[in-house]
Amino acid sequence: MSEGFIRKFTEEERVAIVEETLQYGSVSLVAAKHGLNPGLISNWKSNYVRYKQTLKPKEDEKESKENLPIDYKRKAKKLEEEIKEKELEIAMLRDLLKKKKRL
Repeated sequence: MSEGFIRKFTEEERVAIVEETLQYGSVSLVAAKHGLNPGLISNWKSNYVRYKQTLKPKEDEKESKENLPIDYKRKAKKLEEEIKEKELEIAMLRDLLKKKKRL
């Protein structure tokens, strides 16, 4: 390949390569066959498995937060509660330090 040459693939071509990878089970063999970087095919493959398309869909940040799996929402809520508890604990310790300094 010459320098600066970028090959562009249609969604159908990328899907065909990904399905070939899934069929043979080897990204590196399929990459060698098509003269592509195995990392590129791996990215296509993971996006295909996750989003049913080879390129990651573009989303608004707000939409992506709304579409988070429930586990992440629960973890975020739990972490927020822990932060509030830690802030309360810090406030109590600061208050104790002030009282100790007065004595």
